[in-house]
Amino acid sequence: MARKNKVEESPHFNEIVKRLSEGESGRKVSAWLENTYNEKISFAALNRYKSKNIRMEDRVEAELNKRAKKKKKKPKKNKKVQAQTEKEVQRQADEKETAEETINSVAETIAINMEGVASVAAQFPERFEEACKDAQDPNSNVTSKDVARLSLDANKLYNEYFKQDEPVEVNINNELIGLAESIEKSKKEFSVE
Repeated sequence: MARKNKVEESPHFNEIVKRLSEGESGRKVSAWLENTYNEKISFAALNRYKSKNIRMEDRVEAELNKRAKKKKKKPKKNKKVQAQTEKEVQRQADEKETAEETINSVAETIAINMEGVASVAAQFPERFEEACKDAQDPNSNVTSKDVARLSLDANKLYNEYFKQDEPVEVNINNELIGLAESIEKSKKEFSVE
């Protein structure tokens, strides 16, 4: 490990560096240390430390170069152009915000509708069985035509909401049991909890 020099060992190191960084000479800082704290560090040691570690001239030059590059990169805009740009930014942000609100509203409505469809689909097998039984009862007003209409409406609803390309097969002669099984199967696949 390298041995520290007198400047680094000084209990007033931060004050010394601050004064040297602000451009004070080694002689002035040396006199200040001796008069204020009765600490003796030669002006030569302070100047060596300043030239080796602080190198203010190099740092100032680097900062000036950095600032010059920034100025070149930022073309000056007049206030009118800036105001027009800001208006356009606000307009586009408003449009996006409105579009997002609309999308959220539509998605919420679709979710509510799908819950309703799922509820109807979940109840369909029971209602279908009741309609089939009522159609077989001679005292009932329900006919096999009503059962067929119920199954066709269910098929249409299923295709419309679940975008099925092929209709669900229905065998009316077999008391539409095939439809009930298909609806039960689709209810399990597309159930909303």
